[in-house]
Amino acid sequence: MTQPMIWIVGAGCGIGLGIAKSFGQRGYLPILITRDTETLEQMKDILHDMNIEATGTVALTSDETALRKALTALESENGTPEVVIYNASAHAPGLPSEVQPSDMIEDFKVNVVGALTTAQCVLPGMKTRGTGSYLLTGGGQALHPTAALASLGIGKSGLRSLAYSLHDEFKQYGLYAGTLTVCGFVQPNTSFDPQLVGEAFYSMHTKRSEAEVMLKP
Repeated sequence: MTQPMIWIVGAGCGIGLGIAKSFGQRGYLPILITRDTETLEQMKDILHDMNIEATGTVALTSDETALRKALTALESENGTPEVVIYNASAHAPGLPSEVQPSDMIEDFKVNVVGALTTAQCVLPGMKTRGTGSYLLTGGGQALHPTAALASLGIGKSGLRSLAYSLHDEFKQYGLYAGTLTVCGFVQPNTSFDPQLVGEAFYSMHTKRSEAEVMLKP
């Protein structure tokens, strides 16, 4: 049997690593899409020490052309993944009266446009195969935005809206899309431990039902 794959787009040593551990321990091959080589190698080493072999590539989620090229190459080399999780996030701190519009636009490219680009890249292969899950890492700022994190709130709100739209479209093809809204700060040994976030994503993938699942304390 071919080993199932999970792509983690915007993988890092927080939630991304937790996702890779949760799925990797269940026999999935984690393919990590990181913003730099250092992060990719660090994650691969950590997973290797847990007897989880991972691979990956480097691509900026803010760069639509580069992201499409990277994901297309991955699918050409490895085939269509069973699960894709979009985990990239960016925010320029500041009140609405302070944040620079240009910074907010760059954040939006990462928070929302990259998620849309990823969906457009993976959907054709999933449709052809007839199975697949596309999941997004959401945040509580989408529900209860705060002034000091204005750009993040806008990004997570946009991502949440996109997730609901994707859910409606994907289910027409027998596929699944949804968002895990993490309603707190991700820290080890808390209700929002990265490994617990990873477990919540795995549960979403296996149940394949809700457009949104909220992870709360």
